[in-house]
Amino acid sequence: MEEPDFITKCLNRKILPMPKYVEKIEHVLYINLEKRIDRKNHVEEQLANINMLDCAERFNAICLQNGRLGCSMSHLKCLQIAKERNWDHVFICEDDILFLNPELFKGNLSTFLSSEIKWDVVLVAGNNVPPYERVCPEYIKVSSCQTTTGYIVRSHYYDTLIANIKEGLQLLMREPDNHYHYAIDKYWFQLQKRDNWFLITPLTVIQRNDYSDIEKKRTNYAHLMTDLDKPWLIKGLRAAGEPRFPS
Repeated sequence: MEEPDFITKCLNRKILPMPKYVEKIEHVLYINLEKRIDRKNHVEEQLANINMLDCAERFNAICLQNGRLGCSMSHLKCLQIAKERNWDHVFICEDDILFLNPELFKGNLSTFLSSEIKWDVVLVAGNNVPPYERVCPEYIKVSSCQTTTGYIVRSHYYDTLIANIKEGLQLLMREPDNHYHYAIDKYWFQLQKRDNWFLITPLTVIQRNDYSDIEKKRTNYAHLMTDLDKPWLIKGLRAAGEPRFPS
């Protein structure tokens, strides 16, 4: 019975007369360290591929010895800029964002923005862990999705996300080794569980295979960022007795 209900839900969803997504997304901030000119060139090329370079502005990333603190502070400042400028939304992305299928992404983001669904944040990329709610083929509602590769925030939610990042920052400064709980993209899980966070699907946006100034090594998370369900992970968590995934 689930399949007919899902199809009916998708076919009957109400579409509002809204402008195309390129006209809707008008405020983009990309985070880039001054020394990473290679990444600046890369991210500008990527934004051009989705027709958003003209509305994009570079944010000079905050460079600290602890890269995770600098990351959280940079994202915090971008949100504060959006609030100060009275923007009704902001698309924040990092300079290693990579669109594997720009045309598919553009179409699915357009579908999401043209729907009447109530949303606070939409992630354009993510390392997702179930459970999640499948709303339609183009997007899901998430509860445990990490990475700050790229996301769009509506203005009514600026204060909520700013407060969450500030709180996580204070905890991370006290316990810098506890980034598994207090890094920006881990600490916001509590917001995802209670509010309206979505992720564009299928997963076609990743971080490029590159040297990470935060992790001080080359990273490749493509396999994690293109696997929505991660059955191998769920199996391991069940074996370890994780209460979220009972046998």
